[in-house]
Amino acid sequence: MDDDVIRAWTAEERRRIARDLRIISDAAWDLPSLCGAWRCRDVLAHLVWLAESSRPRVVFDVAKTFRPPRRAIGRIARKLGDSDPSSLLERLDAAAEGRFVLPGAGPQVALAEVLTHRADITRVTDGPSRSSDERTALAIEAYRDLWWYFGVPSRVRGAHLVADDAGFEVGPSDGPEVRGSGTSLLLALAGRPNVRSELRGAVEVFG
Repeated sequence: MDDDVIRAWTAEERRRIARDLRIISDAAWDLPSLCGAWRCRDVLAHLVWLAESSRPRVVFDVAKTFRPPRRAIGRIARKLGDSDPSSLLERLDAAAEGRFVLPGAGPQVALAEVLTHRADITRVTDGPSRSSDERTALAIEAYRDLWWYFGVPSRVRGAHLVADDAGFEVGPSDGPEVRGSGTSLLLALAGRPNVRSELRGAVEVFG
């Protein structure tokens, strides 16, 4: 798929978040998200930081925390997450066209981050959900392709994933089959254990 199409999808999804999540209450933004120890507002802040960033800025922001990269990213998210959610949504909208991705990664990784983190927030806050579609399928492929970064084990990469709600399949056809909604499969690949009860079939591949 053309990279410019994927970038346009990512920008559109960022704008949808900026529009759709305005209905979330201030109190709900403080709830723990599906993403580790981050609050929902921290997850939103992380999306803003990624959208606004360039590679030099990421290197600078991470270096000045004097922490390993993953811990640094968490610290950055929590600090920025103390900002007003309304202002963060405005910033996400303004930076929707941002093109930063991990070195060596394609734009589908940015799309995967956006779709995953939207669900990390909306599943907890009862915010507007998003239907699974071809963008979800591409995000799932991104997690499988960059397994070394996202920590996707070989047993998961070898599974045949079937999205019942969107009509797409990902993974080797002869692998153990796991079925569920596209978003549930995406979240499972992203390491969110909360969603495993929503899946059927060889769920044990997710640990």
